Amino acid sequence: MRWHGMAHWAEQLIHIRHPLQVHQALQGLLPLLDADGFWLFLDDVASDQHHQFSAGLSADAHRFMAAQQNQDLYLQRYLAEGLSGQCVALQSLLRRDELERVQFLTQFQPHFAFPYSLGLILPLGRGRRLGLSCHRRTNAFNRESEHTLSAIGAMLVPWAQLWLGPSTPCQCGLTLAETQVMDLLLQGLDGSEIAQRRGVSKETVKSQIKSLLHKTDCRHQNQLISKMHRRTISEH
Repeated sequence: MRWHGMAHWAEQLIHIRHPLQVHQALQGLLPLLDADGFWLFLDDVASDQHHQFSAGLSADAHRFMAAQQNQDLYLQRYLAEGLSGQCVALQSLLRRDELERVQFLTQFQPHFAFPYSLGLILPLGRGRRLGLSCHRRTNAFNRESEHTLSAIGAMLVPWAQLWLGPSTPCQCGLTLAETQVMDLLLQGLDGSEIAQRRGVSKETVKSQIKSLLHKTDCRHQNQLISKMHRRTISEH
């Protein structure tokens, strides 16, 4: 396993704040896995967050994967067989039903033509999960690749939790979505950056910030951030 390369890559995670930076960081994983493509997704059922990131994929392949995630037979089989936490050769999951396999690949391969794939899904608790997969056009992945992908998954868990934000609402009367927006404000992101990060419109974030100001009896964002910082310090 290429520990030096992984350690250098892990350092980049500390500085990632925006979706584009995630895509760029994932490019660094391709040589570590000798892979041609990489896919990463984060789901949070409670706050209806669904994030997808990739490296080495065309724009068409990324859009297709994001749109078809709920119809992904690899994902369905992986979860149905209780494989969470295990690194699995995804193509091996479709060997039981030849007709089903052919029908799925007929739809899937024109957009995502990788014959060799490894996948891993890690439960994060409270309806959250982290999924990652690496892909090759030639040569199957070996056992070392499985160990490397598992190590990458373990390194991504704390980052994933931070990216998704708090998993429970603040006890000061905020909704879960408002609590997560507040968390991003405290990290220094502005409204446009929060909208990009959460995959929602600027108007949605503007409305949530307005609600935050009303519920916390603050006149502007600076007062809100200062008040929440003081609250955080007093709680510790």
